[in-house]
Amino acid sequence: MAGSPSFRYFLVPPVVAANMARPREFEENEVLDAALDVFWTKGYEGTSVQDLVDATGLGRASLYGAFGDKQALFARTIERYRDLTRVEERLLADEPSVRKGLETLFKSWLDLTCARRGPRGCYFLLVGTTCEMADKESRTVITERVIEVERMIERAIRRGQASGELVTDREPAAVARFLLVMLQGLATAARAGWARGKLEAVIPETLDQLMARR
Repeated sequence: MAGSPSFRYFLVPPVVAANMARPREFEENEVLDAALDVFWTKGYEGTSVQDLVDATGLGRASLYGAFGDKQALFARTIERYRDLTRVEERLLADEPSVRKGLETLFKSWLDLTCARRGPRGCYFLLVGTTCEMADKESRTVITERVIEVERMIERAIRRGQASGELVTDREPAAVARFLLVMLQGLATAARAGWARGKLEAVIPETLDQLMARR
């Protein structure tokens, strides 16, 4: 998204050089980004070890030696996605206007779910609803991250209400849950193939409901 660096570096993971096949001569996060891209696109069951080898540039021995088996690598991609999406916290905290911060958050979310490689939705939502291979620890990571985002939004709502920017007759926690559901709804619609422009038009309609009348 022009003007917002939030997810730009993440949407299309960097190509890993072929010489990364040599033991430990690679950037770990680049490998995780490449593996994440494959799992996100094809799903856990649809991803083969050869797909991961091709995407990361690592040989099987190096891949297993550094990350373990396919399921262990999958669990690491869930943690990687959590860490990458934590940039959302700055999107709200750095904006003096809560309205503008929420707009930036929503548009960055569309950048993430409407990637140039095709609409893929939310990785956490995909994992949580379709993948039986996510272990208990990974599901805990997903649950905790969702709670973090909800609380982050709630803090922003309280700040906007205190400044007079947002209406004050709504419970901040309830508004935060509403916006979180809207974010996940946009992600689901994106994966279903809705056009970016159609989804983006929902944002002002949603946020207008929260603005104080002056």
